Amino acid sequence: MATIADIVKVSGVSRSTVFRFFNGNNVRADAKKSIMQAMEQLNYRTDMLDKYQNIVIEISVSNDFESFKGFTEVIHGIMERADERGICVQIARRTGAQIEKDYKQWQCGEALKGVVVIGKSIEDEQKEIKMVLEKKIPHIFVNRVLEEEGVSYVAVDLKKAAYDMVKYLMQKGHKNIAICGDPQSRKVDFDKLQGYKKAFEENKTKVSQKLYREVCNEQEWEEYFEQLLQKDNMPDAFLGICDSHAMKFIYKAQQKGYKVPQDIVVVGMDDIEMATYFKPALTTVHVPFKKMGIIAVESLVQLITDDQIDRICTIIKHTLVFRQSCGRGEEQLTINNE
Repeated sequence: MATIADIVKVSGVSRSTVFRFFNGNNVRADAKKSIMQAMEQLNYRTDMLDKYQNIVIEISVSNDFESFKGFTEVIHGIMERADERGICVQIARRTGAQIEKDYKQWQCGEALKGVVVIGKSIEDEQKEIKMVLEKKIPHIFVNRVLEEEGVSYVAVDLKKAAYDMVKYLMQKGHKNIAICGDPQSRKVDFDKLQGYKKAFEENKTKVSQKLYREVCNEQEWEEYFEQLLQKDNMPDAFLGICDSHAMKFIYKAQQKGYKVPQDIVVVGMDDIEMATYFKPALTTVHVPFKKMGIIAVESLVQLITDDQIDRICTIIKHTLVFRQSCGRGEEQLTINNE
Protein backbone atom coordinates (compact mmCIF):
# COMPACT_ATOMS: atom_id res chain seq x y z
CA MET A 1 0.00 0.00 0.00
CA ALA A 2 1.28 3.45 -0.94
CA THR A 3 2.23 5.86 1.83
CA ILE A 4 2.63 9.61 2.24
CA ALA A 5 6.36 9.13 1.74
CA ASP A 6 5.65 7.50 -1.63
CA ILE A 7 3.52 10.47 -2.69
CA VAL A 8 6.30 12.88 -1.66
CA LYS A 9 8.82 10.90 -3.71
CA VAL A 10 6.71 10.49 -6.85
CA SER A 11 5.27 14.01 -6.86
CA GLY A 12 8.54 15.77 -6.08
CA VAL A 13 6.63 17.99 -3.64
CA SER A 14 7.83 18.60 -0.09
CA ARG A 15 6.36 16.57 2.77
CA SER A 16 4.97 19.71 4.44
CA THR A 17 3.17 20.73 1.24
CA VAL A 18 1.63 17.26 0.91
CA PHE A 19 0.36 17.48 4.49
CA ARG A 20 -1.06 20.95 3.83
CA PHE A 21 -2.89 19.54 0.83
CA PHE A 22 -4.39 16.68 2.84
CA ASN A 23 -5.46 19.10 5.56
CA GLY A 24 -7.44 21.10 3.02
CA ASN A 25 -5.13 24.13 3.03
CA ASN A 26 -4.21 26.09 -0.09
CA VAL A 27 -1.10 24.96 -1.97
CA ARG A 28 0.35 26.09 -5.29
CA ALA A 29 -1.59 24.94 -8.33
CA ASP A 30 1.41 23.09 -9.81
CA ALA A 31 2.09 21.33 -6.49
CA LYS A 32 -1.57 20.34 -6.16
CA LYS A 33 -1.57 18.88 -9.66
CA SER A 34 1.64 16.90 -8.97
CA ILE A 35 0.25 15.49 -5.72
CA MET A 36 -3.02 14.37 -7.32
CA GLN A 37 -1.17 12.79 -10.26
CA ALA A 38 1.05 10.91 -7.83
CA MET A 39 -1.99 9.71 -5.90
CA GLU A 40 -3.53 8.43 -9.11
CA GLN A 41 -0.32 6.73 -10.18
CA LEU A 42 0.06 5.04 -6.79
CA ASN A 43 -3.66 4.26 -6.53
CA TYR A 44 -3.71 6.19 -3.26
CA ARG A 45 -7.31 6.99 -2.41
CA THR A 46 -8.63 9.66 -0.06
CA ASP A 47 -12.06 11.14 0.47
CA MET A 48 -10.75 14.41 -0.93
CA LEU A 49 -9.62 12.88 -4.22
CA ASP A 50 -12.86 10.91 -4.54
CA LYS A 51 -14.84 14.08 -3.96
CA TYR A 52 -12.95 16.05 -6.60
CA GLN A 53 -13.37 13.34 -9.18
CA ASN A 54 -17.13 13.21 -8.57
CA ILE A 55 -17.68 16.96 -8.79
CA VAL A 56 -19.46 18.37 -11.85
CA ILE A 57 -19.24 22.06 -12.68
CA GLU A 58 -21.77 23.41 -15.13
CA ILE A 59 -20.95 26.66 -16.93
CA SER A 60 -24.14 28.58 -17.71
CA VAL A 61 -23.64 31.03 -20.60
CA SER A 62 -25.78 33.15 -22.90
CA ASN A 63 -26.29 32.12 -26.51
CA ASP A 64 -23.84 34.75 -27.78
CA PHE A 65 -21.16 34.60 -25.07
CA GLU A 66 -18.35 34.04 -27.62
CA SER A 67 -18.82 37.58 -28.92
CA PHE A 68 -16.85 38.90 -25.94
CA LYS A 69 -13.28 37.56 -25.68
CA GLY A 70 -13.16 38.11 -21.92
CA PHE A 71 -15.71 35.35 -21.36
CA THR A 72 -13.63 32.83 -23.30
CA GLU A 73 -10.70 33.71 -20.99
CA VAL A 74 -12.94 32.97 -18.00
CA ILE A 75 -13.74 29.56 -19.45
CA HIS A 76 -10.04 28.88 -20.10
CA GLY A 77 -9.40 29.56 -16.41
CA ILE A 78 -12.24 27.28 -15.37
CA MET A 79 -11.11 24.45 -17.64
CA GLU A 80 -7.47 24.75 -16.58
CA ARG A 81 -8.20 24.55 -12.86
CA ALA A 82 -10.90 21.89 -13.27
CA ASP A 83 -8.50 19.75 -15.30
CA GLU A 84 -5.87 20.03 -12.55
CA ARG A 85 -8.39 18.74 -10.03
CA GLY A 86 -9.95 16.08 -12.23
CA ILE A 87 -13.32 17.84 -12.17
CA CYS A 88 -15.89 17.30 -14.92
CA VAL A 89 -17.07 20.48 -16.71
CA GLN A 90 -20.23 20.91 -18.78
CA ILE A 91 -21.42 23.96 -20.72
CA ALA A 92 -25.11 24.94 -20.94
CA ARG A 93 -26.47 27.80 -23.05
CA ARG A 94 -29.39 29.44 -21.25
CA THR A 95 -31.32 32.53 -22.27
CA GLY A 96 -34.88 33.66 -21.51
CA ALA A 97 -37.41 30.93 -20.78
CA GLN A 98 -34.72 28.25 -21.09
CA ILE A 99 -33.31 29.34 -17.72
CA GLU A 100 -36.38 28.42 -15.68
CA LYS A 101 -37.02 25.32 -17.77
CA ASP A 102 -33.52 23.94 -17.14
CA TYR A 103 -33.41 24.68 -13.43
CA LYS A 104 -36.85 23.18 -12.82
CA GLN A 105 -35.35 19.91 -14.10
CA TRP A 106 -32.28 20.24 -11.86
CA GLN A 107 -32.09 17.31 -9.46
CA CYS A 108 -31.71 18.92 -6.04
CA GLY A 109 -30.41 15.70 -4.55
CA GLU A 110 -27.74 15.39 -7.22
CA ALA A 111 -24.48 15.24 -5.27
CA LEU A 112 -21.42 17.40 -5.82
CA LYS A 113 -22.69 19.62 -8.62
CA GLY A 114 -22.72 23.40 -8.99
CA VAL A 115 -22.95 26.13 -11.60
CA VAL A 116 -20.80 29.04 -12.76
CA VAL A 117 -22.84 31.79 -14.44
CA ILE A 118 -21.15 33.97 -17.07
CA GLY A 119 -22.23 36.94 -19.17
CA LYS A 120 -26.00 37.20 -18.79
CA SER A 121 -28.24 40.23 -19.32
CA ILE A 122 -29.76 41.81 -16.21
CA GLU A 123 -33.12 40.17 -17.00
CA ASP A 124 -31.65 36.70 -17.44
CA GLU A 125 -29.32 37.18 -14.49
CA GLN A 126 -32.24 37.91 -12.19
CA LYS A 127 -34.01 34.78 -13.39
CA GLU A 128 -30.92 32.71 -12.74
CA ILE A 129 -30.39 34.22 -9.27
CA LYS A 130 -34.00 33.37 -8.37
CA MET A 131 -33.66 29.77 -9.53
CA VAL A 132 -30.31 28.93 -7.93
CA LEU A 133 -31.46 30.36 -4.61
CA GLU A 134 -34.80 28.58 -4.73
CA LYS A 135 -33.17 25.25 -5.61
CA LYS A 136 -30.25 25.85 -3.23
CA ILE A 137 -27.75 25.16 -6.01
CA PRO A 138 -24.06 25.93 -5.27
CA HIS A 139 -23.15 28.74 -7.65
CA ILE A 140 -20.70 31.48 -8.58
CA PHE A 141 -21.59 34.48 -10.76
CA VAL A 142 -18.57 35.79 -12.68
CA ASN A 143 -17.70 39.48 -13.00
CA ARG A 144 -20.85 40.61 -11.24
CA VAL A 145 -20.94 42.35 -7.85
CA LEU A 146 -24.40 41.32 -6.65
CA GLU A 147 -26.23 42.60 -3.59
CA GLU A 148 -28.83 39.84 -3.31
CA GLU A 149 -28.55 37.92 -0.06
CA GLY A 150 -27.05 34.48 -0.44
CA VAL A 151 -25.53 35.04 -3.91
CA SER A 152 -21.87 34.08 -4.44
CA TYR A 153 -19.64 35.78 -6.99
CA VAL A 154 -16.11 36.56 -8.11
CA ALA A 155 -15.61 39.92 -9.79
CA VAL A 156 -13.64 43.08 -10.34
CA ASP A 157 -15.28 46.13 -8.75
CA LEU A 158 -16.16 47.72 -12.09
CA LYS A 159 -17.72 50.76 -10.46
CA LYS A 160 -14.39 51.54 -8.80
CA ALA A 161 -12.47 50.63 -11.95
CA ALA A 162 -14.38 53.22 -14.02
CA TYR A 163 -14.11 55.72 -11.18
CA ASP A 164 -10.32 55.27 -11.07
CA MET A 165 -9.96 55.77 -14.81
CA VAL A 166 -12.13 58.90 -14.85
CA LYS A 167 -10.28 60.26 -11.82
CA TYR A 168 -6.98 59.73 -13.66
CA LEU A 169 -8.27 61.60 -16.71
CA MET A 170 -9.43 64.47 -14.53
CA GLN A 171 -6.05 64.68 -12.83
CA LYS A 172 -4.52 65.06 -16.28
CA GLY A 173 -6.73 68.09 -16.93
CA HIS A 174 -9.49 66.46 -18.97
CA LYS A 175 -12.82 67.96 -17.96
CA ASN A 176 -15.09 66.96 -20.83
CA ILE A 177 -15.08 63.16 -20.71
CA ALA A 178 -17.64 61.30 -22.81
CA ILE A 179 -19.12 57.87 -22.11
CA CYS A 180 -22.09 55.79 -23.22
CA GLY A 181 -23.50 52.44 -22.19
CA ASP A 182 -26.55 50.26 -21.79
CA PRO A 183 -27.32 50.19 -18.04
CA GLN A 184 -30.86 48.88 -18.52
CA SER A 185 -29.80 45.47 -19.81
CA ARG A 186 -26.11 45.14 -18.86
CA LYS A 187 -25.01 45.04 -15.22
CA VAL A 188 -21.39 45.77 -16.16
CA ASP A 189 -22.48 48.92 -18.02
CA PHE A 190 -24.60 49.99 -15.05
CA ASP A 191 -21.65 49.65 -12.66
CA LYS A 192 -19.20 51.44 -14.95
CA LEU A 193 -21.58 54.35 -15.51
CA GLN A 194 -22.09 54.62 -11.75
CA GLY A 195 -18.32 54.83 -11.31
CA TYR A 196 -18.15 57.57 -13.95
CA LYS A 197 -20.85 59.58 -12.14
CA LYS A 198 -19.16 59.11 -8.77
CA ALA A 199 -15.90 60.59 -10.07
CA PHE A 200 -17.74 63.69 -11.27
CA GLU A 201 -19.67 64.01 -8.02
CA GLU A 202 -16.49 63.84 -5.94
CA ASN A 203 -14.93 66.42 -8.24
CA LYS A 204 -18.02 68.59 -7.62
CA THR A 205 -18.63 68.70 -11.36
CA LYS A 206 -22.02 68.23 -12.98
CA VAL A 207 -22.34 65.34 -15.44
CA SER A 208 -22.94 66.78 -18.91
CA GLN A 209 -25.97 65.32 -20.68
CA LYS A 210 -24.14 65.90 -23.96
CA LEU A 211 -21.25 63.67 -22.88
CA TYR A 212 -23.13 61.05 -20.85
CA ARG A 213 -25.50 58.90 -22.89
CA GLU A 214 -27.54 55.77 -22.17
CA VAL A 215 -28.11 53.69 -25.30
CA CYS A 216 -29.87 50.40 -25.91
CA ASN A 217 -28.77 49.17 -29.35
CA GLU A 218 -25.95 49.35 -31.87
CA GLN A 219 -27.64 52.02 -33.96
CA GLU A 220 -27.80 54.36 -30.96
CA TRP A 221 -24.10 53.73 -30.27
CA GLU A 222 -23.28 54.71 -33.85
CA GLU A 223 -25.42 57.85 -33.71
CA TYR A 224 -23.83 58.95 -30.46
CA PHE A 225 -20.31 58.46 -31.85
CA GLU A 226 -21.22 60.60 -34.86
CA GLN A 227 -22.56 63.36 -32.61
CA LEU A 228 -19.41 63.39 -30.47
CA LEU A 229 -17.17 63.65 -33.50
CA GLN A 230 -18.80 66.83 -34.73
CA LYS A 231 -16.36 69.74 -34.37
CA ASP A 232 -18.50 71.69 -31.91
CA ASN A 233 -19.15 68.63 -29.70
CA MET A 234 -15.66 67.12 -29.43
CA PRO A 235 -14.86 66.09 -25.83
CA ASP A 236 -11.40 66.11 -24.24
CA ALA A 237 -11.52 62.37 -23.69
CA PHE A 238 -13.68 59.33 -24.38
CA LEU A 239 -14.05 56.38 -22.00
CA GLY A 240 -15.20 53.29 -23.86
CA ILE A 241 -17.48 51.11 -21.77
CA CYS A 242 -15.41 48.25 -23.20
CA ASP A 243 -12.26 48.06 -25.31
CA SER A 244 -14.09 47.24 -28.53
CA HIS A 245 -16.16 50.42 -28.32
CA ALA A 246 -13.07 52.49 -27.49
CA MET A 247 -11.29 51.08 -30.54
CA LYS A 248 -14.35 51.68 -32.72
CA PHE A 249 -14.45 55.28 -31.54
CA ILE A 250 -10.74 55.72 -32.40
CA TYR A 251 -11.34 54.28 -35.87
CA LYS A 252 -14.22 56.66 -36.53
CA ALA A 253 -12.25 59.64 -35.16
CA GLN A 254 -9.31 58.82 -37.43
CA GLN A 255 -11.65 58.55 -40.42
CA LYS A 256 -12.72 62.14 -39.77
CA GLY A 257 -9.11 63.32 -39.59
CA TYR A 258 -8.67 63.48 -35.81
CA LYS A 259 -5.52 62.22 -34.13
CA VAL A 260 -5.44 60.15 -30.92
CA PRO A 261 -4.21 61.21 -28.40
CA GLN A 262 -3.29 64.62 -29.81
CA ASP A 263 -6.87 65.75 -30.52
CA ILE A 264 -8.69 63.48 -28.09
CA VAL A 265 -7.61 60.96 -25.46
CA VAL A 266 -9.36 57.58 -25.65
CA VAL A 267 -9.35 54.87 -22.98
CA GLY A 268 -11.19 51.57 -22.62
CA MET A 269 -12.02 48.87 -20.10
CA ASP A 270 -11.25 45.10 -20.04
CA ASP A 271 -7.77 44.93 -21.65
CA ILE A 272 -8.56 42.34 -24.29
CA GLU A 273 -5.56 41.09 -26.26
CA MET A 274 -6.25 43.32 -29.27
CA ALA A 275 -5.89 46.44 -27.08
CA THR A 276 -2.11 45.97 -27.04
CA TYR A 277 -1.79 45.70 -30.83
CA PHE A 278 -4.29 48.37 -31.85
CA LYS A 279 -2.88 51.62 -33.27
CA PRO A 280 -2.52 53.58 -31.12
CA ALA A 281 -2.21 50.96 -28.38
CA LEU A 282 -5.17 51.38 -26.04
CA THR A 283 -4.98 52.65 -22.47
CA THR A 284 -7.46 50.55 -20.50
CA VAL A 285 -8.43 48.83 -17.27
CA HIS A 286 -7.04 45.31 -17.03
CA VAL A 287 -9.68 42.84 -15.83
CA PRO A 288 -8.13 39.41 -15.00
CA PHE A 289 -10.80 37.24 -16.62
CA LYS A 290 -8.79 34.00 -16.58
CA LYS A 291 -8.03 34.44 -12.87
CA MET A 292 -11.74 34.92 -12.22
CA GLY A 293 -12.36 31.54 -13.86
CA ILE A 294 -9.72 29.88 -11.69
CA ILE A 295 -11.10 31.41 -8.50
CA ALA A 296 -14.65 30.49 -9.56
CA VAL A 297 -13.64 26.82 -9.54
CA GLU A 298 -11.89 27.07 -6.17
CA SER A 299 -14.86 28.86 -4.61
CA LEU A 300 -17.46 26.55 -6.11
CA VAL A 301 -15.60 23.46 -4.87
CA GLN A 302 -15.73 24.88 -1.34
CA LEU A 303 -19.45 25.58 -1.63
CA ILE A 304 -20.11 22.08 -2.96
CA THR A 305 -17.99 20.15 -0.46
CA ASP A 306 -18.29 22.18 2.74
CA ASP A 307 -21.79 22.51 4.21
CA GLN A 308 -20.61 25.17 6.65
CA ILE A 309 -19.84 27.66 3.86
CA ASP A 310 -22.97 29.49 2.78
CA ARG A 311 -21.65 32.23 0.48
CA ILE A 312 -18.34 33.30 -1.09
CA CYS A 313 -17.86 36.78 -2.54
CA THR A 314 -14.45 37.64 -3.99
CA ILE A 315 -13.27 40.99 -5.37
CA ILE A 316 -10.13 40.87 -7.52
CA LYS A 317 -7.85 43.87 -7.98
CA HIS A 318 -7.96 45.72 -11.27
CA THR A 319 -5.06 47.45 -13.01
CA LEU A 320 -4.88 50.66 -15.00
CA VAL A 321 -2.76 50.00 -18.08
CA PHE A 322 -1.38 53.14 -19.73
CA ARG A 323 -0.53 53.03 -23.43
CA GLN A 324 -0.31 55.36 -26.42
CA SER A 325 -3.98 56.34 -26.68
CA CYS A 326 -3.60 58.59 -23.62
CA GLY A 327 -0.16 59.85 -24.60
CA ARG A 328 1.88 57.56 -22.33
CA GLY A 329 4.12 54.57 -22.81
CA GLU A 330 3.31 51.09 -21.54
CA GLU A 331 3.03 51.02 -17.75
CA GLN A 332 0.65 49.60 -15.15
CA LEU A 333 -0.87 50.73 -11.89
CA THR A 334 -2.56 48.10 -9.72
CA ILE A 335 -5.47 49.47 -7.73
CA ASN A 336 -6.35 48.30 -4.21
CA ASN A 337 -10.07 47.72 -3.77
CA GLU A 338 -10.06 48.50 -0.07
